[in-house]
Amino acid sequence: MLKVIPPRLLVPYLSGKRTVISGYVYRAQDCARLTTPEQLFHALDLGFEGSELTAGVPELYMMRWLARDVDAYVVPYGPHMGGDWSDSAPFAGNGFTTSREYVVPQFHTIPMPIPAGAEITHITARGGERPFGRYDGLTWRPAEGAS
Repeated sequence: MLKVIPPRLLVPYLSGKRTVISGYVYRAQDCARLTTPEQLFHALDLGFEGSELTAGVPELYMMRWLARDVDAYVVPYGPHMGGDWSDSAPFAGNGFTTSREYVVPQFHTIPMPIPAGAEITHITARGGERPFGRYDGLTWRPAEGAS
């Protein structure tokens, strides 16, 4: 699974002041072709009202982790799809982001502890990801290969 980390939350995560993952999350395999901040911005609806991000953001940080059977991920279906979810735009309520260019299934999780082995990667406009940090279950450590 993965989640883009808003810039204001990077330091709280790394310092241990934020210890949970919550909100909209995505399967890594559904986002494999999204290699730049601009692609992620458009595909994952990161331009919602109140967002700190813009389409021209030069870099992003993303948390990745392995989903376990006990983790609670739900597809956020709105009433028009037989569900009971209601959220503000860009929420579509059909189980996907609102992007017309990228088809990305959307999931939601209630606050859950960051699992041991989670990683934070750094993504730049040049494309590709670099390891940044790895969570050992107690604290974030620099990732191997991070510079």
